Amino acid sequence: MDSDLTLLQSLVPDMLKIVRQRFLVLEQISMLAPVGRRTVAQKLGLSERNIRTETDYLKQLGLIEVKSYGMILTDKGERTLKEAAPLIDRLYNASQIERKLAKKLGIERVIVVPGDSDRQSRVFDLMSEELNSALDLLLPLGKNIITVLGGKTTAQVAAHLSPKLSRYRDLLFVPGRGALGESVEFQSNTVAQVMASRTGGKHQGLYLPENVSAEALNLLIQDSDIANAISNIYNSDVAIHGIGLAEEMAKRRNLDAITKSRLREKGAVAECFGYFFDQQGRLVERIPRIGLQLEDLDKIPHVFAIASGASKAKAIRAYMHHAPKQTWLITDEGASNMVLKGK
Repeated sequence: MDSDLTLLQSLVPDMLKIVRQRFLVLEQISMLAPVGRRTVAQKLGLSERNIRTETDYLKQLGLIEVKSYGMILTDKGERTLKEAAPLIDRLYNASQIERKLAKKLGIERVIVVPGDSDRQSRVFDLMSEELNSALDLLLPLGKNIITVLGGKTTAQVAAHLSPKLSRYRDLLFVPGRGALGESVEFQSNTVAQVMASRTGGKHQGLYLPENVSAEALNLLIQDSDIANAISNIYNSDVAIHGIGLAEEMAKRRNLDAITKSRLREKGAVAECFGYFFDQQGRLVERIPRIGLQLEDLDKIPHVFAIASGASKAKAIRAYMHHAPKQTWLITDEGASNMVLKGK
């Protein structure tokens, strides 16, 4: 059966996506009935126009009824939903290890690719493919703003995104922060630009020093381009970020010797969004920065954390104490095995 599905997906690439989307619409109607299109659209993060198209088709199939007080499932719809559930679960739901890891970390989803990126560079290609598939699955049609943070991992993953993401979508990639002072290829501006180029989307730059005084920031954000970029960051549909090792990030941020020593004394193992965490997930240091803040993630519908390799296991565990529930972690076996073992 798996080979047949693979063949069908090759012939009709959007088939499985359409099947899952219609299943989710039926599921929402079943749970919320009687319910209107707008509520279903909001729950699934899709446009009302998209939901109208789907529900009109489901009505023609005799799976739902559209009443003045809302939509409900027919008996046929209830049977179809029940019978389709095992197939959908098999096709789309995570493996046992992925479910176990997501539960342990308290997040929505974990995707684990084979290998260990500490030793195998091909792992980044696999993670890129998974990110591409996840974005294609979750992003509604129409305009989408995607905020991208910099770093080695996000830079390596960016290079393999697909132009198919822009099919029926208007994608705008914005950097989550200004310059970091590190290698240009790892900066948010560059990574966002690469993602835009690979997918056929648009890119908006944010050319700011990362650390400036409040007075200087107030002057800078009066510039219309800068103000618009910051506004887009806070109105994003998706955020994509990495998780850094504390010691490595302290070096890349050119922190002074006293701060580095303090981080070592406090046992910092992870860095994300300028926050440094110890092994138990406690905040031990915060470096002020312009751009997307950790506390802003709760307002973003879809958040992707990308981190891999056994060496990142402690950092992943530490940061996940603060990750929003809607986070999807894309990682590899090297990191996932270490996180599950608690080593």
